[in-house]
Formats: sequence, C-alpha cells, structure tokens
Amino acid sequence: MKIAVSGKGGVGKTLIAGTLARLFAKDGYNVLAIDNDSAMNLSYTLGIKKETKDNIVPISEMKKLIEERVVVQGGGSGVYNINPQVSDIPDKYKVSGPDGLQLLVLGSIEEPSTGCLCPENALIRTLLYNLFVKRDEVVIVDFEAGLEHLGRGTA
Repeated sequence: MKIAVSGKGGVGKTLIAGTLARLFAKDGYNVLAIDNDSAMNLSYTLGIKKETKDNIVPISEMKKLIEERVVVQGGGSGVYNINPQVSDIPDKYKVSGPDGLQLLVLGSIEEPSTGCLCPENALIRTLLYNLFVKRDEVVIVDFEAGLEHLGRGTA
C-alpha cells in the first residue's frame, strides 16, 4: 500500500504521516516513510533517535548521486533523465527507526537562488513509481504544503 499525505500547510500532515507509519509498523507491516517535505521533520514524529537523525544525509544533498542518475550529460541546463535507475536507493539510504520502520529523506533547497529541486524530484518520482509493495509493506510519503507535487507527478 502507498499512502501520500498532502494538503494545506500547518494542518498536521507530518504528524499524520508519522502516526500512520508508527501504527502500521506496530501492526507488523514493513514501513518505508519518505520525508518529501522541505522542513524534514518526519523523523521527529517517527521517534528516530537524535544521534541517528543528526547523521541523515538527505537525497537532495547527494549531488554526485543526482548527477549520475538524473542529469543528462551534454544536455545543457535543465535537461534531466526522467526515468533514472533507482532500485538501490531505498536499501542504500534509508535509516532505521522504531518497530522496524525505515525512513528516506529527500531534503530541501539550502541556499536561496539555487533553483528548484527538479532533478531531485525526478529521482523521487521515479522511486515512488518503481517501489513495488507486497502485502505486508506500506510506503507513506509526507509531502510539503500545497499542490505543486501533484504537478510534478510525485503524488
């Protein structure tokens, strides 16, 4: 099962996503929670320890990975591979939390005027499309406020 939590800002999307993830994990499901919100607070609601949280490297900061998987070489600025290879990403970059749940963090724009997260979103969109979920698996995505992710095709 895949669940996307999105909507207006400040209404508790992250709390709902985290609570759902914890409840599914306690019920024995294998849970992958994806923090696709630039505030990156899902780890708090999942109960991930501070020392673990402090060591999380968001996908948006993995410039080499993004360059290798998404940016088309010689294609000029703004040309991205819309179907990058992503099958290894969850296993390589997820962080373990309580009750066996796992967290994957997209990240955010760190500096003003650096542009959008277009290559990062191409990567996460392909990842979400290619995650095959078995009966005992749940993917919960915490999206940032607004509807832009619907236009990006990540929801």
